[in-house]
Amino acid sequence: MVHVTYSHEFNYLRTARRHLFPGLTIRVQKAHGPDNTVEIEAHLDSGAEYSLFDGEIAGAIGLDLLSGGRRRYAATHGEALEARIHQVTLVHPELGSSSLPVGFSTVKIRRHLLGRDFFNLIQIGFRERQLSFYVTPTP
Repeated sequence: MVHVTYSHEFNYLRTARRHLFPGLTIRVQKAHGPDNTVEIEAHLDSGAEYSLFDGEIAGAIGLDLLSGGRRRYAATHGEALEARIHQVTLVHPELGSSSLPVGFSTVKIRRHLLGRDFFNLIQIGFRERQLSFYVTPTP
């Protein structure tokens, strides 16, 4: 039997429409200096290969959205969307900070997603019935 130890427990967050979801409130800043930071609530999405934030966040932290490399994100239904990739630092008060190349959408999106690229930085376990999840930063 495998046993996993986690250092932090978090409750699901609540959307404006009162729905609960596994997510983290994080600060996003440019990778090379915290000129501007933006705090967002991001959904933990194991179905997303890469993290994706609304493009307005890029401008708010001082990035030129369209200067980033292109990446297409395919949805499970509907059309794919284009995003621009920028290296950012994600900061959480309990989990610390990590650098990650994140896609910033070129069209408005409803939610920010932390995908499996973010999951590479942590160890995570979900307890859906208890509406909670457990996290340990990986070295």
